Amino acid sequence: MIEIVILYILNKYDATIYRVAKIIDEYFFAYLKASSGTINPALKRLENLGCVEYTKKMTEGGMLSKMYSITPTGKKHLVDLLLSINEKNPYHIINTIKLALYCSDVLSINERIEFKENMLNILELYKIKLEKGIKNEYISINEIQKQTVEITIAETESLIKLL
Repeated sequence: MIEIVILYILNKYDATIYRVAKIIDEYFFAYLKASSGTINPALKRLENLGCVEYTKKMTEGGMLSKMYSITPTGKKHLVDLLLSINEKNPYHIINTIKLALYCSDVLSINERIEFKENMLNILELYKIKLEKGIKNEYISINEIQKQTVEITIAETESLIKLL
């Protein structure tokens, strides 16, 4: 997901690594906290794929800094990443979809239709799995566990309605 976030940011602004981290903190505060130890390798991967490029600039403080920008390949890769989300890990499904929705304004109308269908499919399957889990007679869950799953079902239903 960090690649989606970085490409999303660079689609809007050219930025240094420090600025990317600040924008993540400010703009994605509800979904993600990323350190430079996460951002740097992701930028390297994106650079190797031809998705980002940089120019070296001198800052006002006299330090040499890399100013990153997205390439046309990066814009296409961002769309491809959003359209190919296929999260299987139950722990990540809700947050992955929230984050993808948060970034989906970069998609065209036709891409948004495809994106919506994909997200709905993931959410519907997840909801079925949750409902089956709390009705499974072979496992014993206590009331707090059941209520926790019911909260997740409600959150899943809310996302389905949002789409």
